[in-house]
Amino acid sequence: MKIHQERQTMAKRVTAADVARRAGVSTATVDRVLNGRTAVSDKRAELVYQAARELNYHGVPALRSRLPVRRKVVRIGLALRRRHNSFYVAVEAAIRSASTKFEEADIDLTVVYQSNNSPREAASIIRKLAETCHAIAIMAPDHRVVSEAVIEVRSRNVFVFSFLSDFAVDARQAYLGLDNRKAGRSAAWAAAHTAPRPGALSIVVGNYSYLAQEMREAGFRAYIRDHETDFSVMDTVAAAESEDDVRMAVGRLLDGHPDIVGIYVASGGFEGALEALRRRDKIGAVSLICNELTPSSRQALIDRSVAMVIATPIDQLAEQLVYEAAHAATGKADDVSKPGPIPFSLYIAENI
Repeated sequence: MKIHQERQTMAKRVTAADVARRAGVSTATVDRVLNGRTAVSDKRAELVYQAARELNYHGVPALRSRLPVRRKVVRIGLALRRRHNSFYVAVEAAIRSASTKFEEADIDLTVVYQSNNSPREAASIIRKLAETCHAIAIMAPDHRVVSEAVIEVRSRNVFVFSFLSDFAVDARQAYLGLDNRKAGRSAAWAAAHTAPRPGALSIVVGNYSYLAQEMREAGFRAYIRDHETDFSVMDTVAAAESEDDVRMAVGRLLDGHPDIVGIYVASGGFEGALEALRRRDKIGAVSLICNELTPSSRQALIDRSVAMVIATPIDQLAEQLVYEAAHAATGKADDVSKPGPIPFSLYIAENI
């Protein structure tokens, strides 16, 4: 009892000036922290609080309530393709913005770009990012070596999200992107309804290892088969996703098959297809459908050299990525979350 009374007496003798001396700040700073009248740096507020605790200062509860809320830091790794492509530049900017605005945790974002888009490179990037990140989002081929990397890092409690194109369905945390089969069906609808007449249609893909492109092709063919029997779909053209490669591939296609009335570029590099059409004076004679609203595709819509653009709502996708990754890293998600595909946008000349 006597000891308790002595402690109470000691606590009563401690003043704000004592706390200030112990913390190495001014008495005015202690007063500001206590009353919250003006801003005090987080570091100084922490110093005042620790000094008050050590001195058994009676104002400790009030000081504790003034401390900044410490939010969990979630480190997210993002691996994109084609560093200088305007679409991926916009995706990176949107995810950085969403990371800054996220209120449930502090997001530390690391962005890397792939150089050759091979499965082994993707697997290597996953393992490297897993050394420092809680969650990873990557656009990667659907390949065994990628799946093995996902399983490996998941055993270390690192969550991997397939981004824009699905892969490792049994191991990744969730898929973030569009319903690519529906996108392909929509492209087929547009090609059939904007072509100058019934005839042959063609699809250009970049890499069959990416499920997104495979599913877009499947959707395209299914729609034509089911609903547009006056049209036929030729063998798919594969071309690396550069303007030059797509231009040469589409040029060969047009030269060998003058009856083509519609082309869907299901990958990147649509500008190459547009140039091939322009060089052969085929603008308008061949309906061109492409993906993603960029400065180039927007201008092509305005010029009516492209009939329709199927676009990813980038801001919505970015917010979903940050939300899902943060919730997985902080234990707020199910073992396998199922956010569902994001509805895509359709653009024509009249609605841009």
